[in-house]
Amino acid sequence: MEDTIPSAPPRPKSRFMSMFSEIAPLAAFFLVNQAFGLYAAAVAAITASALLVAVTWALEKRLARFAVFATSIAALLTLAAILAEEKTYIKIQPSLFSGAFAAVLLIGRLRGKAMMKVFFVAQFDLPDAVWKSLSLRWGLFFLAATLANEVAWRALSDDDWVTFRVLIMAPATGFFMLAQLPITLRGQRDMKQIMAAQQAVEQAGNKID
Repeated sequence: MEDTIPSAPPRPKSRFMSMFSEIAPLAAFFLVNQAFGLYAAAVAAITASALLVAVTWALEKRLARFAVFATSIAALLTLAAILAEEKTYIKIQPSLFSGAFAAVLLIGRLRGKAMMKVFFVAQFDLPDAVWKSLSLRWGLFFLAATLANEVAWRALSDDDWVTFRVLIMAPATGFFMLAQLPITLRGQRDMKQIMAAQQAVEQAGNKID
């Protein structure tokens, strides 16, 4: 029991930083776009993401590897967009990230693997069945998000596309995340019961020995 106590406190901080890392770049993207346009907005979002990676490292002494990867790819695409004067490189970024997540989660699920566990095992203790369910749900959500962005950037103006990203897709992601909270909380309770049962069996075995 004593070994599990030190690992518990970092988790709320990790969840807060994860949530804030989603909100801050979007806010910077939206506000800067209103004043300076899409290119400057993309640079502002990347800057905010990079700062959050640095803050996470300073506060939690861990490197947010996916955030580093995503920020790096976004920076390369934004640089390409500025050099080529082609805004499409900025607009397809959400499709690339959502599509990649959808592919990883859904292909993993078809192969019987819960890829959500790989990404979030440090934040949550959940049974494998819950991880698999979350992997399928988030995989389908990311697939829908990819299709939505592909339609939106082709059909909307620059400003309307930014509004779509910030005022429609961001809240939709938040609401979907909240909708997964019940199964996550139940899974955490089930995991605690499983761990308690395993400890009871081990203690009983030790007494017999």
